[in-house]
Order: sequence, then C-alpha cells, then structure tokens
Amino acid sequence: MKPLLARFKLFAILFILWLLMNGNIKIITIGIGLVVSFFVTYFSYDSLLDRKGKHFKSIPFTKLIFYFFNLFLQIFKSAFHFSLNVFKEEYVPIVFKMSLEHLDPLRVAIVANSITLTPGTISIEMIDQSIYVMVLAKPGTPVEVLEKPIREKFEKLLNTEGS
Repeated sequence: MKPLLARFKLFAILFILWLLMNGNIKIITIGIGLVVSFFVTYFSYDSLLDRKGKHFKSIPFTKLIFYFFNLFLQIFKSAFHFSLNVFKEEYVPIVFKMSLEHLDPLRVAIVANSITLTPGTISIEMIDQSIYVMVLAKPGTPVEVLEKPIREKFEKLLNTEGS
C-alpha cells in the first residue's frame, strides 16, 4: 500500500472513530476531530514499524468486526461468571505466563488488552510474544486449562498462520 494512501486510511479511521465516540456532528467537534486525527496520524504512523523496519500486517476489517463482537460477548459472559465466583471462596488469584508465538506484537497487544477487559482476568505484563496473566481460579488448576479460553476466544481469531 502506498504510504500516502496508508496514512489517509489511518486518518479516516481515526476521524470516523472520533465522530462515533463524540456522538454529535457540530462544527467544533468536526474541527477538533480533524486536527486531532491529523496529528495522531502524523506522529504515530512511523512508530507502527516492527524491528525489521516493516509495517505490521493490517488485520482485515471483517476479522476485526468479528473479533470485537466476540470480545463484547466474552466480557458479558465473564462478568456473569466472575460475579458468581466472587461469592464462592474457593477461587484464588493465579499468575501464569502465556506465549503467543504465532502473533505479531500488535496482535499480542490486542490479546493482552482483551484479557484485561474481560472480568476476572488481568494482563500484568507483555514481553515480546508472551503475556503474564492473572486469573481467578481454583488452586492447582493446570496452566493449560487457564490458557485454553484465551487461546480459543482471542488468539485463534487473530492468528496470522491462517491468514
């Protein structure tokens, strides 16, 4: 994708998000949105590079829509389960390291943020392609069991192997 076209695409996405988040189409909102979107695009575009100096692969729009729909569903399901688990005193916080080898750093960051948005789980730290996660679970629960919902509900949807 040509650099100018890619910058315009980023600008357009930011500006549309700005309008959606503000919920009105007043001239001042449009003006501030144009200025903010321009500066964010200008100053952040070159920072979206990997270690080899290449831009991250973009995530297809349809895949993102499906991912966010799934994320909202998981947030509501987890909120319900977390509420029930709070009253049971058999759950304790467990910290484990989860490696996401098949994802680039941008997608690992998306998974880490998704984990934190889901009630009952927190991303503590992200190092390269690994995330340290804290989750409420029964003592002695194997790490594979704790990783499984994250892998199935988040990692699998952003996996670059199938793309």
